[in-house]
Amino acid sequence: MLKKNEFWSRVFTFVPTATKADGEEIDEAAFRKAIDYQIENGVDGVCIFGSTGGNGSFTDDEMKKATTIAAKHIDGRISLVAGTGARTTSACISLSKHAEDVGCDGVMVLPVSYWPLTTDEVFDHYERVSKSINIPICVYNNPWTTGVDMKPDFLAKIVQLPNCNCIKESTGDLTRITAIRLLTKDQVTLIAGWESTSLQAFMAGATGWAPVCTNFVPRDAMKFFDAAVDKRDASVAQNIWDKLFPICDIICAKSHIRVAHTGLDIVGRPVGPPRRPLRMLNAEDRGKLKDVLMAAGAPAA
Repeated sequence: MLKKNEFWSRVFTFVPTATKADGEEIDEAAFRKAIDYQIENGVDGVCIFGSTGGNGSFTDDEMKKATTIAAKHIDGRISLVAGTGARTTSACISLSKHAEDVGCDGVMVLPVSYWPLTTDEVFDHYERVSKSINIPICVYNNPWTTGVDMKPDFLAKIVQLPNCNCIKESTGDLTRITAIRLLTKDQVTLIAGWESTSLQAFMAGATGWAPVCTNFVPRDAMKFFDAAVDKRDASVAQNIWDKLFPICDIICAKSHIRVAHTGLDIVGRPVGPPRRPLRMLNAEDRGKLKDVLMAAGAPAA
């Protein structure tokens, strides 16, 4: 039986994984500072090793070490979700078990594979992961990075598995929000996954958010979420959204991870570059991002 988990109906910032040595080493101090900024600005939780956190750019051991650091540092002050997507089911299970063991409140799992996966293979993957842990699982549909597009009817089957009580829908197809809601009878939390359509996703019934813009303007973002989801005040939400949209638009256009690392450098809270071959935004795009951040009231360096 499906059971909606209100744990997910909140705001979880996708924080980048801070680095030094040109991205080749995790910067533990800067990582903690990035998390502290979210705590200080009232965000409900953080998600590490999502797409913005460089899932796929770090070894399993590095991910486990950083997850332990985050869990110990947060120490229950806000919620912590770990992205545990991995190329093999056994690696995903290992990362997910570790996340639970060190105190993460939930995991976000996307199907990652070099080879294109069949629906049976994807279902088996989630089934095995769901049986291995007892904390909430968010099923992450992001075909832009995985090459696997889980359609609404298939997602509705996956969330019948134990602990799978949330879907992050990141195709940008807003009709899927309604389709999934109807298929699951509103018993599963939907996270607005394509950041530039967040307002529309909330109006369609998504009640969770895992944005990147909260790295820059967390207080305005939280006000927007409160108006759009908690108060269902479309007029107020739209007014705030008009201020946030240019940031969210460039995040989607230029990639979440590049914008996160570059933007935090612009506002004076640097977290180093993403790991190669990924790089920061080029000079032209950096200038555009700076203009957008300043217009939205993000503090300048």
